[in-house]
Amino acid sequence: MLLFDIDGTLIRTRGFGRQTMEAALSEWLGRPVTTEGVDFAGRTDPAILLDILKASGLPEHTARHLLPEALEVYSRAMIRRLRPEHLEVLPGVVMLLEELSEWPDVYLGLVTGNLRPVAFHKLAMAGLAGYFGEGAFGCDHANRNELPPLAIERIREATGYPFTGADAVIIGDTPHDVACARHAGASVAVVCTGGYSRDALEACRPDLLLEDLSDPEPLFKLLTQQALSRKAS
Repeated sequence: MLLFDIDGTLIRTRGFGRQTMEAALSEWLGRPVTTEGVDFAGRTDPAILLDILKASGLPEHTARHLLPEALEVYSRAMIRRLRPEHLEVLPGVVMLLEELSEWPDVYLGLVTGNLRPVAFHKLAMAGLAGYFGEGAFGCDHANRNELPPLAIERIREATGYPFTGADAVIIGDTPHDVACARHAGASVAVVCTGGYSRDALEACRPDLLLEDLSDPEPLFKLLTQQALSRKAS
């Protein structure tokens, strides 16, 4: 079971999500909204939007009260505005997914901070949606560490196979991906295609560190080692 992050791992939106958040929330609130100083990388949309509302001058209790509606405003705006030309599919992604989709005993799922409708819209605009099944999303929990267990539970229900965290490899691009994998007892591979340097990612001690996904062999080796370890236990 491979659980993929989206932004910085599979695709880049080249700042389009940030721009859409600012524009949609400014129009909705009737006041300027800024994303300046707000960290996006590896975080869930609810956590990001809460910080944006607070950074724009709203008291925390007001920001929390408005958050559900803010998420809906943002989701509608992204789905309405995002088109294929706003996206970049990262190196090696299509080749990797094509090959993995031929493996009968591998399930491709998602663990992403995106809201579910936004996640699948991004993937659809990138031509990648058909590769993925179940997963867990920012709308499920603001804390990313809570997402892998939920994704694994959903995949168990969808497949009837008794997956556990030890069966999962999480693929991402930030220290948050490493942390949520460790929390779930999963293996983790990270790529240097997001906003973090190789040194910063290496310091998190992932099981596998790659420049990008253009050479899938190290990942295949990790999957093979994981399968052998499960059989031995």
